[in-house]
Amino acid sequence: MAASSTRDQGGFHKCSGAGNGLALAPGVEASVASRNAGGQSQREPVWEASFDLPAAGKSGLAGDMQIRKSSFTGDRPPCPLNPQHPVHCHACYVRYGDCDDKKPLLVTIFRFLCVRCGHTLSVLPDDLLPYRAVPVPLVEKHFDAQANGTPLPAATEKEKGCLQRAWTRFTGRVEALLAVLGQMIQTVKPGASALWNQLRRWGNLPQMLRQLASPFKTSLLHDYLCLQPWKA
Repeated sequence: MAASSTRDQGGFHKCSGAGNGLALAPGVEASVASRNAGGQSQREPVWEASFDLPAAGKSGLAGDMQIRKSSFTGDRPPCPLNPQHPVHCHACYVRYGDCDDKKPLLVTIFRFLCVRCGHTLSVLPDDLLPYRAVPVPLVEKHFDAQANGTPLPAATEKEKGCLQRAWTRFTGRVEALLAVLGQMIQTVKPGASALWNQLRRWGNLPQMLRQLASPFKTSLLHDYLCLQPWKA
């Protein structure tokens, strides 16, 4: 799988691969290593690009943290430890946005590097779940239906399987989420349906995911390491 880097009028490099044009930070040269996702049980990045940006005082990167796009303003996230630290576009990868095998939705995820800390931040669009190739709006509709006994939304057979596994995962997460959220959940010992309806008071699923990620450093379906804060 080939990729190329060209400069557009804004002084940004454009890295193209798998049919996608990607706008990168000014002065960044991209080298892309392709991955073959065929036959894999989980949706891994289709291809990944790395940009040569040195971290001051660091010999290597110390870990990746994932944040949601709506959690910050501007064209790049701030450093979680010190907003005054310089943050640069460091890398990107393309992942699946749905579970359609014939015409999959490919989404570009950008990583940003804090030069002082030597850590990276991946920015996840609000309509994606971490590590699951099923759209957030469809998950929200499915969970609403499951929790309230209404008809399930229209979905392909593959989507139905992904959605059912997500709901099963959520039902197994009730105690873990209650331990984190504590008195924010008013219902005493709620089941999965009652907990979901309590969480819906926060708003839609993107708002829930943003609230769970910060300040609780967790997510709806798993306690992902990428949500844990950096160590100073």
